[in-house]
Amino acid sequence: MRLPVRHISGHLIWTTAATVWAVWRVDTENYTHASKSTKRERLDSLEALFKSLRGEALLLSLCPSVDAASVVTRMTAGVDLDASPEYVDLALKVLDQLQDLELTGRVDFLAVPLPHLDFKQSSRAVLSSLQVEVMGALGLPVAPISVAEERQRLEQANRLAAGWPSGIKMRPATEAEILWIYGHSARRGLSEPLLPEDGAPRALRGRGHTVTAHTQVILDEGGRGTRSSKGPTN
Repeated sequence: MRLPVRHISGHLIWTTAATVWAVWRVDTENYTHASKSTKRERLDSLEALFKSLRGEALLLSLCPSVDAASVVTRMTAGVDLDASPEYVDLALKVLDQLQDLELTGRVDFLAVPLPHLDFKQSSRAVLSSLQVEVMGALGLPVAPISVAEERQRLEQANRLAAGWPSGIKMRPATEAEILWIYGHSARRGLSEPLLPEDGAPRALRGRGHTVTAHTQVILDEGGRGTRSSKGPTN
């Protein structure tokens, strides 16, 4: 299966369909024990945000796998373990228990297509996408997106986000998070990659051609060799 990704830079995705998407990570604080008024305020802010969007915007609410060791690491952060042997024993017991569980979290991303600014830009994007398809079919290298276009689209995304309601906290997604979204969609539940922690290093080296390695996805049937040979059941 071929993913429709041509180029990734920052929180922007150039697709093979002559479109550019900008991706933001939405703040996902735990509102389980929040008051009704706080929950209502967040709901109203989300509603105002969606009403201000134009085009086929996507709200991706995903469940990443959580590493048990990372949970215990956060639990013991700031604790003097040398002076708290009982807490060390407790942490190890918690780790043993969590390793037997399927741990997941919740993370939200907002993806918005950036409209073409004029007919010239639209025509150039269509011709460039056609060139990518033809050159890719022939196995020939394709010229990367120019730095000038990257800068222009980044400024466009910043202007777009500046006009949104301020009630919802968001930040531009990282390249590592974008690559995780694609990896998660293809492999969820089957040794899927862990969601990169905040501050993770830049996931891509160089520009342009290095991203093509992420446009090919090999899909295999889940659970091969672990289920009985009787076939799938409903």
